[in-house]
Amino acid sequence: MNDTTSELEAGGLRFTVAFRGPGATLRVFGPVDGSERELLRFDDFVEGPHYHVPADGDQIAFDRSRFGEPLDFYVAQVRDHLGELLTQGGFEETLAGTDLQAVSDHAEEIRTMMIDCVPEGYTRVPGVGLQKTG
Repeated sequence: MNDTTSELEAGGLRFTVAFRGPGATLRVFGPVDGSERELLRFDDFVEGPHYHVPADGDQIAFDRSRFGEPLDFYVAQVRDHLGELLTQGGFEETLAGTDLQAVSDHAEEIRTMMIDCVPEGYTRVPGVGLQKTG
């Protein structure tokens, strides 16, 4: 199993990716009241993919029948809707210091990190997402 965490800094935020659960987890960290805090979390799990806005909030179930593959949706949220998610999570102060375009410019790197953290024994099925093989 791949226990490493990948990390990327972009737009004033820090993005970490690790395999757990089983699945790939993307965590978004940023400054809140002078210290770093986990803001958002996206869990691309085999069973029950979900996300959290804010990170310490309740799970928001991901609907594959409505949105397709979780990874595509999660990357699109970071690339295209991060400002709305930070506002929804109560992080307006963090949003004010975030370069959303810089984050958007790194969205494909985040996708690659999510793909690369998955160990052997798992595959991505188009339109479904991460699945265990064998």
